[in-house]
Amino acid sequence: MNSSKMADDLIAQTSSRSIGGTIMEVALCSMIGMFALFGNVLVAFAVIRSPKLRTSTTTMFIHALAIADILTAVICAPITCAILASDDWINTHILCQIQGFAIFTLALMSIGTLALTAVNRFFRVAKPALYKRFFTKRNSWLLIGSMWLSVIGFYAGILASNSTHIRYEPSYAVCAIAHTLLQTLVEFVFVIIALITIVLCYTLVFVNIRKHQVSVVTSLLSGQHRNSNLSVEEIKISKLLFMTVLAFAVCWVPSLVIITMDRAATHTTPPRARTLLCTYLNYLSAALNPIIYGVMNRSFRAEYKRILLCRKTQVGTPQDSSKNARTLRNTAHAVVLLKRCATPVKNELEMTKQPCSPLAKQEVLESAASENVELLLVQSRSSSPCYGKAALSNSFPPSSSKQQ
Repeated sequence: MNSSKMADDLIAQTSSRSIGGTIMEVALCSMIGMFALFGNVLVAFAVIRSPKLRTSTTTMFIHALAIADILTAVICAPITCAILASDDWINTHILCQIQGFAIFTLALMSIGTLALTAVNRFFRVAKPALYKRFFTKRNSWLLIGSMWLSVIGFYAGILASNSTHIRYEPSYAVCAIAHTLLQTLVEFVFVIIALITIVLCYTLVFVNIRKHQVSVVTSLLSGQHRNSNLSVEEIKISKLLFMTVLAFAVCWVPSLVIITMDRAATHTTPPRARTLLCTYLNYLSAALNPIIYGVMNRSFRAEYKRILLCRKTQVGTPQDSSKNARTLRNTAHAVVLLKRCATPVKNELEMTKQPCSPLAKQEVLESAASENVELLLVQSRSSSPCYGKAALSNSFPPSSSKQQ
């Protein structure tokens, strides 16, 4: 009797909607779905087109997450928009079965992909030697594929065994698998393991990043050179991927709270605005990642611009090529100058021969690493004690010294 009363209340809430309210609900769902589809297609094309993005195994996990979000935008969001317009057709339609199977499957696939991405980041930052050995392209695709197939096989198995069924949830404007004890237990364990993995891996990642930053500052202050496998770009990527986890949590934690409240209060009808907020947040989680990538990563942002402006992807931009050439040229100049400083000048005009002081060498190295290298090299040469000696010795040919 309570269930029939709740069904009558839901029908009353749906039928009492105004035309303006219906248009607003459909427009909001359509806008979120289109943003999710457009943004994640942009991410997928950026990874495929850009050699810089394509060579990294981390972007393979980003690519996989984008594919899952594209499927959510293509399969689930349009059916919800149609339900919001009119739900008279949905109960007996095959689209209800498709959405019911896909909505939980894609959600768990996204959570699992985020967990695998966190593991990837941990090995890249904390265990670089093991990262190169285990996280090859082949192994990464095997990890992603096996996890996805496990999720698909679980839901396909419980539906094939007739232990549950797909039903229409009018308060959420979606079709979903009716929960059983086994399904709830497996989903709970899967989500808890994924969350523990994400929190633990990113905690260790940022602890190692903090240690790296402290050691870099210490070595700079002590004047020692320290080699490290952790670059600034890797640190930025780790922060970017952590932001995707935060965005996912911001969208899904309120949804889980709403669902838990509704299931606990079985004798009351949940407000339609609250349950629809849960559905909108689930779809919004698929639309936020492309924005995060574009805001926080220069490579993605540049590739977005090339795709939108229909430009070809360049392996090396003129700016990068000129910068690399300038770096090589200035390094060569610094090496030549250091050799001149370290080698005594053999010239009868120079009776006092002494190598350059360490201070002069340090000035040369600092000038070669600065942004305006050419200008600073000139200044370092002019201020170096051996500048006049090197220039004077080079002004005489070798034969003149022999003759004299």
